[in-house]
Amino acid sequence: MAEDYYTILGVERGATKEDIKRAYRKLAHQHHPDKSGGDEEKFKQVNAAYQVLSDDQKRAQYDQFGQTFEGGGPGFDGFNVNYEDLGGFGDIFEQFFGGSRQRAGRQVRRGDDVAIDVTISFLESAHGVTKEITTTLYQACQHCRGSGAEPNTPIKECVTCGGAGAVTRQRQTMFGTFAQQTVCSDCRGEGKKAETLCRECGGEGRVRAARTLQIDIPAGIADEQTMRLSGKGEVPPRGGVAGDLYVTVHVTPHEQLVREGNNVRATAKISFVDAALGTRVTVPTLQGSEEITVKPGTQPGTEAVLARQGFTSLRSGQRGDQIVTIQVEVPRKLTRQQKKLLEQFRDTPARRLFS
Repeated sequence: MAEDYYTILGVERGATKEDIKRAYRKLAHQHHPDKSGGDEEKFKQVNAAYQVLSDDQKRAQYDQFGQTFEGGGPGFDGFNVNYEDLGGFGDIFEQFFGGSRQRAGRQVRRGDDVAIDVTISFLESAHGVTKEITTTLYQACQHCRGSGAEPNTPIKECVTCGGAGAVTRQRQTMFGTFAQQTVCSDCRGEGKKAETLCRECGGEGRVRAARTLQIDIPAGIADEQTMRLSGKGEVPPRGGVAGDLYVTVHVTPHEQLVREGNNVRATAKISFVDAALGTRVTVPTLQGSEEITVKPGTQPGTEAVLARQGFTSLRSGQRGDQIVTIQVEVPRKLTRQQKKLLEQFRDTPARRLFS
């Protein structure tokens, strides 16, 4: 019995479209066969599950009848998942971000999208940083300039499809004759072929090589946020437009600061004597250290606000605040003198203490 599609994606049956999309994106990235440790079979299962559950009509049929057409009633013939289109990473992302991945010979083709990860520090996420990264991907062949043909040799119209990029076959059935159009296997849907293949790329028009990029990460970016760099992905075979590069940013935690939306939180520890008498204490901020005033009689858990010293919003450009929580520490051990003074303090009439 085939594994349940909801189980494959790890979501509940009542999951929203966003839940399904989020689970699919994570698993497709994890199991993609081009990644180290990827699993092609699981990748296909994840894609098959998403193709059904992301479509309202198919999902409704699946919820009612399962994966087979048996008992499905009129008009339901099961789910036909095309595994031939699961090859490149761009096939994953085009379902989320739009774009056309046309396979017909006369339409502009788009290269695969590429996903990479970059790690920055907490303070770098606050101020912004430029990171240099190196990734391996398909780039246009410099020898043939992406054409796939040896320089100074012709590129001719495909004789199999007559330049259409597709071939049509007639199929006889009990219901009549049906025409089925498929991508031309001779020219791979391009409608043309190089007479002499490029000696460097073997006719692909692209080579896999390392590329170093300077990536500007903006101030205010949060952990696990993804940046889209248009046209920085892989180029398709023999011409077309490059895909996009998706950079997921990972932010290492700070020892003393914690992000909360666009605000920053910190804790200042003081003694109960300082809380009673007042003091000044130094706290860490995104800009360095700053001294703040603790008023006499400050209670545990009191919050001090440093206005506009938080993170910058990527949308509005406004800055959040830094919030400092005052934590009052009570000593576990006292000297005799300290104990005597505190006992004297305790014996002071309450009206004098709290008036």
